[in-house]
Amino acid sequence: MSEHPNATTVNAMTAAIVEQDRDTLARIFTDDFVLHMRGPVPPAGDHAGAGGLLEAIGSLFELTNGEIKLDQQLCLGANGWAVEFEHSTFGRKGKTLESKNAFVYRFDGDRIAEMWMMFDALPEPAEAFFA
Repeated sequence: MSEHPNATTVNAMTAAIVEQDRDTLARIFTDDFVLHMRGPVPPAGDHAGAGGLLEAIGSLFELTNGEIKLDQQLCLGANGWAVEFEHSTFGRKGKTLESKNAFVYRFDGDRIAEMWMMFDALPEPAEAFFA
């Protein structure tokens, strides 16, 4: 069984984020793309466009000095949607924070229109980690 095209797009998006490849992200996201970041992680909230996504993810890289390990557990695509689950480990000032994260992607055609990024870390340890 081959990978669903939406899962392929999600994996290409992840590579483009790591490389900060705005041109690829512009092709992957719709013009009105919105990231909805939820959970006890700065900067939670809604972020518009590829620039908003890179800014939000960039702040996590700044806070952790790039000490972020991601392990994709599952990525599935379906008509108009994709879901992804990952295990992440953040490092900061000698501390670590582990989180099991869920992502939901809504597609418009072959482009991502919305992305929900939900961090599954307990609030108290996350607040202490990012303080």
